[in-house]
Amino acid sequence: MTALQRAPLSNSANIIGEFFTEARIEALNTELLKREISAGQVIAILPVAGQIMVSPTPPQFRVLYRTN
Repeated sequence: MTALQRAPLSNSANIIGEFFTEARIEALNTELLKREISAGQVIAILPVAGQIMVSPTPPQFRVLYRTN
């Protein structure tokens, strides 16, 4: 389960992409392969806590990466 990708962040010549995926290594690897993102492009993988109340959501990873 992946969330919608936000608009890329612009940092002069570099464009930074972002996406969310389930907090499982298999889901993360699958999404990186699907988007053709190499390990050298990944800037950060940040854990996002899940929510229990209001609209329950499972824990996720937020991935920031350099686009080509």
